[in-house]
Amino acid sequence: MESYEAKLLSLDLGEMPLPRGSILFSELASLASANTALAYERELRRLASRLQYKTSSWPEFGGYVEDWYRVEVSDFKKQLLYCERGSCQVREDCENIIDLSYHVLKVVAPSLTSSAAKVVEELDRIKDQRLLIWFQISSEIYQMYQVNSYFGLRALNANVFWMCEELVRMGLFENASDAFKNEIHIVQGLQLSGMPKGMASKLYLELKNA
Repeated sequence: MESYEAKLLSLDLGEMPLPRGSILFSELASLASANTALAYERELRRLASRLQYKTSSWPEFGGYVEDWYRVEVSDFKKQLLYCERGSCQVREDCENIIDLSYHVLKVVAPSLTSSAAKVVEELDRIKDQRLLIWFQISSEIYQMYQVNSYFGLRALNANVFWMCEELVRMGLFENASDAFKNEIHIVQGLQLSGMPKGMASKLYLELKNA
């Protein structure tokens, strides 16, 4: 675990521009008028075309696709499901269309930012597989901020908590609360995506003072 921590903190990271939101919250709210999966797909894809990264591997909207995601939308259902072996399992049973959009946009975003991908090329996919997860969850935070600050903050809360739990699993801290108090690890985790250090430090302080 000592070498794991040392490598995490020693990674040389390249900075990307500050993430700029592309989809207003009000525009996502307008998706509520889509009461079928196909209508929802059409409007969400239109909004997603503005994102600064290329989306791929979209779920099947209303249909079945083996070993991938399916989206169901009706007046009473907003679900993201995973399909395999001829059946589907609900992964996210969402309260509203904005909640569903958050989960769908996480699916279609690249697993790594361009900055993170360059660093990951130098890692050993077996020995450094835990580090790869850090890059992926850090990238997810950056990319959700590229959607809008609402989605960015949601990803920030969830993924920073994962970082804290991982630091406990690494044996560095006794609990997630103590892990979060160690700013250097969390800020480094945020920067793995290519997030500028100033923004990473600012987000950490916002969480600390929330």
